[in-house]
Amino acid sequence: MSGAIPGMSDVALSDSLVVHPRVLQQGLLPAASRARLLATLPTLVPFAGSYAGALLAVDWDHRLPSKQLLLRLLTFRSSATLAIGRAALGLRAAEIAAKNRFPEFDLPDFGELHADECYEADLAMTGEVSRPRLTSGWRRDVDEADGERAVDTVRASEEFALLDRVSRSPHLGDLETVGWVPPCESGLEGWTLDVWYPLAFENRVGSGRSLLVDLGPHTATPRVVAVRDFTIKA
Repeated sequence: MSGAIPGMSDVALSDSLVVHPRVLQQGLLPAASRARLLATLPTLVPFAGSYAGALLAVDWDHRLPSKQLLLRLLTFRSSATLAIGRAALGLRAAEIAAKNRFPEFDLPDFGELHADECYEADLAMTGEVSRPRLTSGWRRDVDEADGERAVDTVRASEEFALLDRVSRSPHLGDLETVGWVPPCESGLEGWTLDVWYPLAFENRVGSGRSLLVDLGPHTATPRVVAVRDFTIKA
């Protein structure tokens, strides 16, 4: 069994792998690289419940010759959503195949397909997978009570006490819960809530500290488990 997607074997993952025609036509992902892809998949932890299945799609960068590949990981927590996802991926693959008449022309990709959890990861030509990024729109949908608990936890923490001594403009705003962070992004044991504390804004670029809060069940009481920098362009 594969440890990357609990409940799925390497064989099942391999059978769920779809490779874009432009990748195949350029000979960019031979069998050895596909095996390395499966071997280097980071472990994913479901946001809730357990995984019923997953689909993998290797996408191209819309350049010829391609310089970078992209791996899309679509995970599903029920057989119903898995069936919907598999049908949508099949329809997209058929659409791409129908437009694949001239090798030098652009083609659609596998972006914006629905899944319970959608991840993207940079993929090396040799098959190594980088740390996945959660791209599901619901990552910003945080229950109001959870958001308040996360902010209260940060405000009472030693980490914030140190940050609060830094000179900053009051116009930058207060602590803000911005979304959920999966373990594959943070390197932590469980899902965390990301709370931002802006420290500067210059030339349309904001920066500050991101404090990750574990609300449980990996901790008896909510606590800040990591602090990192963030930057964002307005």
